[in-house]
Amino acid sequence: MIVKKHWLYPVLALLVLAGCRKDLKVVPVTDKGTLATTLSVSSLFQNNMVVQRDKPTNIWGQAPAHTQVTVNVSWSPAAIITSSDALGNWKVTVSAAAANTSAQNITIKAPGNSTIIISNVLIGDVWICSGQSNMVMPVDTMAPFKGVLNYVSEIAAANYPMIRMLTVQEDIEPSPIASLNKPVSWSVCSPVTVGRTSAVAYYFARKLTTTLNVPIGIIVSAVNGSYCQDWANVEAIENDPNVANNYLAGSSGLYNGMINPLINLSIKGFAWYQGENNQGDPSLPAYTQLNADLVKGWRTKFNQPELPFYYVQLTPFAADYNSTTPPGGNPLSDYLAYFREAQSNMRPLLANTGMAVTMDVGDPANHHPPNKEPVGERLALLALNYTYGQSVPCLGPQYASFSANQATVTINFVQGTANGLTAGGNVALKQYFFVAGPDHVFRQGQAAISGNTIVITAPPGTPLPVKAVRYAFTNAPVTDLQNSAGLPAEPFRTDNWSN
Repeated sequence: MIVKKHWLYPVLALLVLAGCRKDLKVVPVTDKGTLATTLSVSSLFQNNMVVQRDKPTNIWGQAPAHTQVTVNVSWSPAAIITSSDALGNWKVTVSAAAANTSAQNITIKAPGNSTIIISNVLIGDVWICSGQSNMVMPVDTMAPFKGVLNYVSEIAAANYPMIRMLTVQEDIEPSPIASLNKPVSWSVCSPVTVGRTSAVAYYFARKLTTTLNVPIGIIVSAVNGSYCQDWANVEAIENDPNVANNYLAGSSGLYNGMINPLINLSIKGFAWYQGENNQGDPSLPAYTQLNADLVKGWRTKFNQPELPFYYVQLTPFAADYNSTTPPGGNPLSDYLAYFREAQSNMRPLLANTGMAVTMDVGDPANHHPPNKEPVGERLALLALNYTYGQSVPCLGPQYASFSANQATVTINFVQGTANGLTAGGNVALKQYFFVAGPDHVFRQGQAAISGNTIVITAPPGTPLPVKAVRYAFTNAPVTDLQNSAGLPAEPFRTDNWSN
């Protein structure tokens, strides 16, 4: 993982040392600069953008104080007229419109000022894609990233004009700002433009637009080596005492500079890939609640309380991969398993959330695995099922219960998630199943697929009865257990023991 050398980020990415983070004084939202002397519109509104369908659209900007501003949009016949306030700020709201793949225009006029024309606008769905380096990682090679699998052919084939892409530049701010400080631009997805775009966001958008046949806009607001607390608005942290005790100091800098300027937008939802910098947090329940508070805070700030939030569970990784003999890391090390569990525990806390499991597409030697296509597509499957109401599989096998008969243990999965169980690639099932008896010692069992269940035989020497089962509950097990849709089984443990 990449850790930025900045006072907001401790040198060790695996530890959160709250005492090392400086407090930031939070002041009301501000725009930097002097009072406007000419007509302007928010930098989020540019040629090639996507406007959110089926929701009212806010358009805002600045003009000389008390100036009449007229906004025309080509998809609605009526002009909207407003006036800038004493500070020069203006905003209008355009009525909701259906999806439209034909190029549209937005025209903004004010007496004595040059007319602003925004062209090639599509109406579809806008998703904000945020997090840290695995969300930043582009399709093409860009140090330190080495590109996605088959990046040359992927880039050559990326001709999807209904995908529009905007990347927010890194900006850490001590208080919330109303407008982006750094320049941004919307681009049409093509072999020329896709290379520097977030790979996860691109594959997410590609799956959505090819399935739904509607324009998809992705706003990528992500930073290498960032912490969850950097992205949460300060009020969301302050309102939760346990979270505040762990995360308030030095928080919210990236929210202030890279999310708050977006909150006037109507959007469809969020995609999130973060956790590497928090995986060593001393309180994993606090991290679960922090991530949930981030979601609640964003929904409140966007004034869209039901916005969907889909996120990625961390892939297999062994930080000690090259320091063991043979290389590969300690196969029983499990701190990442507990962190993945903390990630999964957010789902019961919030409606309209879903988690993409990636246990089969990781690289134990690389925290930035190149196989990003399944990651983005699994986020899209969650959205297609839960947000768009399509009957598509979006979950791999999820643990439901187990029963034990002497040394034989049967694992049952949530109904509908384990249809057509198989080992991917039609090879022998990888043996990441462990059982424990009354001694609480986990021993590797021998597992086999039986219909839609897994049957495990406990190894000799296991005291009976079997009291607990764990699957893929270590740092770096690259798994192959999946259902007929090719979606991997979610790692689990049936106990709450401390070992």
